Amino acid sequence: MQLLTAIHQDLQNSVRTLAPVVRQYGVWIVFGGLLAESAGVVFAPGETLLIAAGFLASEGALNPLWVLMLGILATSLGWFGAYYLGSWMGISWLRRHGRWIGVTPNRLQNTHAFLEKYGPIVVLFGRFVVPLRQLQGYISGSAESSFKQFYLWNILGAALWVGFWGGAG
Repeated sequence: MQLLTAIHQDLQNSVRTLAPVVRQYGVWIVFGGLLAESAGVVFAPGETLLIAAGFLASEGALNPLWVLMLGILATSLGWFGAYYLGSWMGISWLRRHGRWIGVTPNRLQNTHAFLEKYGPIVVLFGRFVVPLRQLQGYISGSAESSFKQFYLWNILGAALWVGFWGGAG
C-alpha cells in the first residue's frame, strides 16, 4: 500500500511540474514528447505529459479532441519511424553486433517466432509496458514483423493508450 501511495505522490508531483509547461506550449509539447518517447527516447516524459494534458483539458485549458487526435498521431508516427528504422538496419545490425548486447542468433530467432505468434497482442498492449513502449517499433521492425499487422495494432494501441492516460488526467 505504501508503494502505491508513493507512486501516486510521485505522479502528482510530476503532473504539477509539467502542467505549467503544457499550459504554456499547448498540445504541441505533448505531441513532441509523445513522438520522442515512441521513437525510442526512454526517459521522455510522454505518459506524464499526456496525463497533464488530460488534466488541463478537463479544466478547459486544452481542447480534449486535439489532445486525443495529436496524441494518437504522435505515438503512431514515433512507432512507425522506429519500425522502419528497425526493419532497415535492425536485423543486419543485430546479426553483426547483437552479441555485444546479449542478442544471440537463437534469441533473435525466438523473438521472431514469439512476434509471429503474439505480435498483435504485444503491439496492442506493449504501449502500457515501459521500456517496451519506447522500443516496440524497433523490435517489431528488426524481427521482420508484418507491417500490415503492425500498422493496424499500432493505431489501435495508440488510441487505447492515449485514451487511457489522457482520460486518467
